[in-house]
Amino acid sequence: MGFARIAAALADRISIAREARRFVALPIVLFAFLFMAGCAPTRTGATLDELSGKVGAPSGKQARIVVLRATDAADLFDIGWQVYLDEVSMGDLKSGTFVYRDRPAGPHKLAFARAGDLSRASTHDFDAVAGRTYVFRLEMNEKGRLVEGSGVAAGLAGMLVSSAISDASDKRGFFDFRLLEGEAARQALADIRLAP
Repeated sequence: MGFARIAAALADRISIAREARRFVALPIVLFAFLFMAGCAPTRTGATLDELSGKVGAPSGKQARIVVLRATDAADLFDIGWQVYLDEVSMGDLKSGTFVYRDRPAGPHKLAFARAGDLSRASTHDFDAVAGRTYVFRLEMNEKGRLVEGSGVAAGLAGMLVSSAISDASDKRGFFDFRLLEGEAARQALADIRLAP
């Protein structure tokens, strides 16, 4: 008789535990679904073609400098990255957007440093020709992937060690500005919108 009561009580507790797990799991699954649904926001700004139709081509003595961030380059919260052209912010560059500025022909410098990175800023020096549009994609380079992977695999200590080693090995930051030309630029800009 005592064994039957113990078994019944144990069965009740197991049943209660299963119900409790379902009760806890439902909000977690719902939160995860809503979070993932919000990870790919719809961008509503103008395309570069639409923008060029409104503001026209760069004036005779100017070049147009465009920096884009691919749609697959979202952070956890997709905060805007500050890209600088000649030490002046170009705006909040979020995944799936671009920023641009028209600048006089001549030498220019792009710079970017993501908040929290333990490295120097990523920079790119170039000479702009009047009347031309330059399209750059900001993308993580192999150095950045190595440090980020070390942080995932070995935590903060791994990230600190790999950052120090990579910083000593070369003078680049974690990102590169890749110049895109012709069809590659058109394809990269197909789904990219002007940052707000």
